[in-house]
Amino acid sequence: MLRPLIVALLSLALLPAAASAAILNIEVQPKAGADYGETHSITGKLTGVYDSPLVGREVQLEIRRYPYKGRFTSVAKARTGLDGRFAFERAFDRNHQVRVFAPEFGDRSPVKAVYVFPRTALTYSLVRRNVIRLVQTYRTPKSVKLTAPTLFYVGRAGKPKAPLAAKAKTKPVMRNGKRVKGRFRSRVSVRIPASWNGRFRYASCFPYNGGMGDPHLGCPKKRYKF
Repeated sequence: MLRPLIVALLSLALLPAAASAAILNIEVQPKAGADYGETHSITGKLTGVYDSPLVGREVQLEIRRYPYKGRFTSVAKARTGLDGRFAFERAFDRNHQVRVFAPEFGDRSPVKAVYVFPRTALTYSLVRRNVIRLVQTYRTPKSVKLTAPTLFYVGRAGKPKAPLAAKAKTKPVMRNGKRVKGRFRSRVSVRIPASWNGRFRYASCFPYNGGMGDPHLGCPKKRYKF
């Protein structure tokens, strides 16, 4: 008499688990990253079975700051629209991982990367005849330390490529003998061939460092293409 019951219980154990009630997909813009102080957009859609939009449901933005060792933290809430879509706007101080959580269903989106680059400014000045000084400045959160060298490229005007002209240390800005947190500078002097008649173009590049920027990007080792 027990055999049918045992068979029934085994049959129930073999049934597949129920599918998730909701699907969350998100996108981050700009994908290539933003400068320090600029905002990112995290947009997405919450759908149910047969890709039907789930309307008026709460979603939460969860973030984890570089170096990604801590827990994700909920920092903002929103509700889905008539098409199931939602959006968050946020300025991040450095690289983060982000995801979106739908508490009503217990589902989370895949994790996406947010890239934040130092805010930069590149200028030049004339030191003497055929010699220019290039200065690259950086602005970052106060806790960031930039240590990688800055690469400078100088080429003839009208040419699509500029060769690597110099590599210089990136140093903290000093004021009254004290370091100004979140401010860095790199400078170099470059001699311009007299045959260029004072016409040139220039660029700079700073590699990934301090948890800021896309670690998959690198600086050109020989030439910068405009």
